[in-house]
Amino acid sequence: MNVLYPVNMNFTTICTPDHPKILTKKFHPLFFTVVFPVSVFFVVVAWSPPLLFNTLAEWSGSYQKALLSFVCHQQLSRTWLIGEVPLAVCSRCTGIYTGLLVGLVIFSYFSVWVNKSVHMVTRFFFVSTLILAGDGFANLFKIWQTPDYLRTLIGGFWGAVIGIMLVTAMVVINKHK
Repeated sequence: MNVLYPVNMNFTTICTPDHPKILTKKFHPLFFTVVFPVSVFFVVVAWSPPLLFNTLAEWSGSYQKALLSFVCHQQLSRTWLIGEVPLAVCSRCTGIYTGLLVGLVIFSYFSVWVNKSVHMVTRFFFVSTLILAGDGFANLFKIWQTPDYLRTLIGGFWGAVIGIMLVTAMVVINKHK
């Protein structure tokens, strides 16, 4: 059942040079003015310390650490290091922010497919949230310790699903305004 798009619109219609403005027409302006720029900002701030600092001491007083301390615990034992300098957030948050940006970019181009199955996106959200929360609580209560690469993958999956949900919401909001 195709609720959000005309029957003759498909992925090839969106990607053809004959329709250069269709991407901007199908999204609410908030996508380009708030959602996408904020996502890029968080990824750049999270990944920038190793590019800007040479030592852990320089990083510990950085604005990146201070800014993102409100959304992440930043424990050094759970943070990726590039050289001797950690990223500004833990491995799970690194996955979340990077996955969110990747999800926004990829699924903004494939939103025709995503929007045809909003119920599937909701299921992905609940499953990914259960996995993220379950792993987080298991680590908190010391049932198990998840390695950093798995924390990043779990966070990335959840972030990508949030990206899919934001793309879907922006298209639906724009469609009904």
